[in-house]
Amino acid sequence: MADSEDSLIDKAIHGDLEALALLLEKYGPALRQGLAGQLPRRWRSLLSEDDVVQQTYADAVRYIATFFPRGEGSFARWLATLRNNNLRDAIAGLEADRRGGQARRIEPAAGDQSYIALVETLAVTTSTPSRCASREENVISLKHAIRQLPKVYAQVVQMYDLEGRPVGEVAAALARSPGAVFMLLARAHARLQEIMGSASAYLSTV
Repeated sequence: MADSEDSLIDKAIHGDLEALALLLEKYGPALRQGLAGQLPRRWRSLLSEDDVVQQTYADAVRYIATFFPRGEGSFARWLATLRNNNLRDAIAGLEADRRGGQARRIEPAAGDQSYIALVETLAVTTSTPSRCASREENVISLKHAIRQLPKVYAQVVQMYDLEGRPVGEVAAALARSPGAVFMLLARAHARLQEIMGSASAYLSTV
C-alpha cells in the first residue's frame, strides 16, 4: 500500500530522500506551471524555467529538515515559496549585473581586499560580548565560513565574489546558466551569513 502524503512528508523531514523524491515528482509539474509568464522576456536567454525548478529541488533537499507541516497544502506552498525566492534572486542578480554590478569588484591581486569587500556585501556583524571583531578577524571568519560551504557554493563565491570573474565565465565553468549562478550565489551568501552570525565563539579563540 502506498504511503499517504503526510507519511511521505514525515519520512522526508527525517531524511528519507526516496520519500522526498516522490513528493517532488508529484509537485514538479505544478512548480513549473507556476512559472508561466513569470520569467521576463529579456532574461530568457540567460535563465530558464528548468534552472528555477532544478534549484528549487536542490533547496528542498537541503532544507527539508526545517519544514514544519501546517495542514493540507503546506508542503506545496513551501515549495512554491522556494521557487519564487529562486526566481526573485536570479532576476535580481541579472538586473544588478546589467547595471554594472561588477564595477565595484576588487581585483584578486589586492590580497584580502576581496574578502573585506565580501564581508561588507554580506553586511555581517561578527562580535564577541566584549568587543567588535577587527577587519582581520572578519577575514579569518569569512575564510573559515567559506570552507564550510557545499562545494558548488564555495566555487561560485570564489569565482564570482573573490576572483571577480564575469558571470558568463562562472556559468561556463560550472556548466550552468547565468541565472542559475545568481540563484547559487544568493544561497551561498545566505549560508555565509548564518555561519558568520554564529562566529563569536570562533573569533574569541583566534
